[in-house]
Amino acid sequence: MTYVCSPLSASSRAAMLANAAKANTYMVLAEREFGGKAVAPHAYLPYLLDDRIPEERALALEFGLKLLGLCDRIVVFGEVISEGMRGEIAYAEKLGLPVFYRAAPAVFRLGGVGGGG
Repeated sequence: MTYVCSPLSASSRAAMLANAAKANTYMVLAEREFGGKAVAPHAYLPYLLDDRIPEERALALEFGLKLLGLCDRIVVFGEVISEGMRGEIAYAEKLGLPVFYRAAPAVFRLGGVGGGG
């Protein structure tokens, strides 16, 4: 299983949800590249938990790390590394998981979809 790591936080809820939608695309790209299942909890947790509420953010981050512990690798998408992503990458390294870095698709880099980081 591949863990997808990409930014979620953004300046507005709409931009944050756009980042969640990008994570869905990244899951598809990771599955194509590595095979098997790809997971990105930040692709769906923003619909259940509010990242702006500290307790809910902490719960989401904890869930993500537990899910990461079940994975074989982590793939980091995009050029921006957020605080949450740094924690995920550090945890993956602690677990001895390989870390792969991939550029965001051009449509995302050009601002064609969504916004924020």
